[in-house]
Amino acid sequence: MRVFLDTTYLLPVVGIDVNLPNDLLEKLFSKLFSSDHSFVINQLSLFELFGKASRYFSIDEKAKDRFNTGMKSILSSQIDIEPVFTLDTLSMVLEINEKIKDLPDCPITATALIYSDVMLTETADIPKAVEFEVLNLKTFADKYL
Repeated sequence: MRVFLDTTYLLPVVGIDVNLPNDLLEKLFSKLFSSDHSFVINQLSLFELFGKASRYFSIDEKAKDRFNTGMKSILSSQIDIEPVFTLDTLSMVLEINEKIKDLPDCPITATALIYSDVMLTETADIPKAVEFEVLNLKTFADKYL
């Protein structure tokens, strides 16, 4: 199964805590090395990671190192990184934009729709905007892990 990961699930990889159960995150990422699931992200998520991590650079000496190590891990992993826009996603981005007002979520969601079987996100408005399997981490873990 091709599983699309929203940016939230990548934040711990670059050293940013999220309000999600660590055991479920560990279980999710342990699937990266199994044949059951493959992961997909949008390149825009990498930019979002930098934006969120850079807030800590001036107040935490180790933040840059955590970001650098985490990004290297993501970039060298087996995660399929799709471009922000493709010919396949462009029209869908425009359609989604009518329903989702958070601009980064539009290409991210379109990428999930085109390149994956299920989308993982904690964002509540995405499941209401698309006819596609969109789950939060707990529901995904209960159903697929």
